[in-house]
Amino acid sequence: MYLTFADIALPLWLFAGQWVLLFALGFLVFVMFRQIALFERLKDAGSEREGLTVGEKAPSFVYQPVNRRANPPARFEPAGSWSLLLFADPNCSSCQSTLLSLERLAPRLTQSMQLLVATTAEPAVIAAAEAFRQATVEIGRIPADVSMRLYRTTVTPFGHLIDPEGIVRAKGVVADEASLRKLVRQGDQKPVNVEFTVS
Repeated sequence: MYLTFADIALPLWLFAGQWVLLFALGFLVFVMFRQIALFERLKDAGSEREGLTVGEKAPSFVYQPVNRRANPPARFEPAGSWSLLLFADPNCSSCQSTLLSLERLAPRLTQSMQLLVATTAEPAVIAAAEAFRQATVEIGRIPADVSMRLYRTTVTPFGHLIDPEGIVRAKGVVADEASLRKLVRQGDQKPVNVEFTVS
């Protein structure tokens, strides 16, 4: 049996087969988007388990500045002003990308908060990563127990937004500029007022 369309005769099985394939493709696209949404939820859930709990007091710690001329040990005191603490690894491409994004946002952010990029990497590894080597945002070397024990952070890049009382107000994986902006804005209930413009 044949179906005729504008002088073109198609076998019925070919016509039906095309529609079956079309519906199968639509179903696969639906399943794919559903899986992507599930993956994003799992990623967010993993982020929730990582790091200090929102509402918890952020501990202070000593770090070794790596991009200052005079570099005696310094102390990170998450109190008195808003703080953005970013744990990063020079070997991680997402971390380098996030650091470049932070560099672009830093002129606005530093008006209302202190910024620190904390890493456990060796100085030679830090110097080998261009984004870290050329950063103007303060980078500090920390012992591994600061990130793992004090801040319970095992993934990078991971940020904590801390209020002037030293309380964690937001946290999460910040693998790009959008997630970095989102993290900063999560604390923007009232005190952190940082306006971003697209350039």
